[in-house]
Amino acid sequence: MKYELASLSVVGGRSSNQDRVVHAERENAVLMVVADGLGGHAGGDLAAEALTQTAVNAFHRIKQPTITQPSAFLALTILQAHNAIMQYAKIHDPELQPRTTCVLCLVQDGYAYWAHVGDSRLYHFRGDRLLTRTLDHTATERLREDGVITEEEMLSHPEKSRLLKCVGGPQKPSISIGGETPLQRGDTLLLCSDGVWEAFAENELGRYLNYDSLDEGIEEMVIEAEHRRREACDNMSAVCLRWRDHAPRSLPLQANPALNVDQEALWEIAKNKMLAQKAQLSALANKRAGAASHRKSRIVNKDKKKSLKNELEELENFIKNLEQK
Repeated sequence: MKYELASLSVVGGRSSNQDRVVHAERENAVLMVVADGLGGHAGGDLAAEALTQTAVNAFHRIKQPTITQPSAFLALTILQAHNAIMQYAKIHDPELQPRTTCVLCLVQDGYAYWAHVGDSRLYHFRGDRLLTRTLDHTATERLREDGVITEEEMLSHPEKSRLLKCVGGPQKPSISIGGETPLQRGDTLLLCSDGVWEAFAENELGRYLNYDSLDEGIEEMVIEAEHRRREACDNMSAVCLRWRDHAPRSLPLQANPALNVDQEALWEIAKNKMLAQKAQLSALANKRAGAASHRKSRIVNKDKKKSLKNELEELENFIKNLEQK
């Protein structure tokens, strides 16, 4: 794979930096993560740190050359981070309420996959033309989608900081997953916290991503954001990938559309895949030996009758080990 990477995180006008930005690389894949710890909750920086480290560790633990279920990998990584954050909160004295937003992007074999919770964003540019961006989990984004306010009015709306979803807190996060996206030479993926994007109109961001040096472009973008926001400037973090390779020649792994999933929905999707895999194994066994086929069919039927709790436990263990074999 041929690509350029650049990242930057600065404190801005705050007393400390609760953002975290990381990327990790292997031969055929890159993982990028931005997490923005919620400053209104004690331990926001710890939540952002836990999320980025959980993601990097999950990526490095993969033993297979290809992540065969990229969207499931991203969503489950976020859920694992949520569990880690909540466990830390419980054992801390006094008890904390660490919470964070996040956006994750996996680029593998020329395809991009992403997932997010909250108002940390991903932008996909082709040249200086915006193809898509993630939709914030905020009250103002809903108002914009309903046609009540414009994109520009979102930036100054009094409700702009009210999040509807985050990682950490009493509820399991509901995760938005992007569709499987083939990249073309010159495409750029920008992941950033709200400290960056709230300083710009969408059509302004593209010009910083067209610099000959991607590092220089990201630095100029952050400097300009800090200049525009002045005393109101939040922490600012970004990681950017510019695709320098040809369009992918391999077939898509998922061909999935964009969707929103919570934990139960994700488990259901993966459970159905498991049952389909078991059915395929049963059919193969049918051809090889009638007796083995009969035994396999009984196992599949028994699995379908398992309680939901047992299915979820089996599924969680299955997915945790799926990419490590």
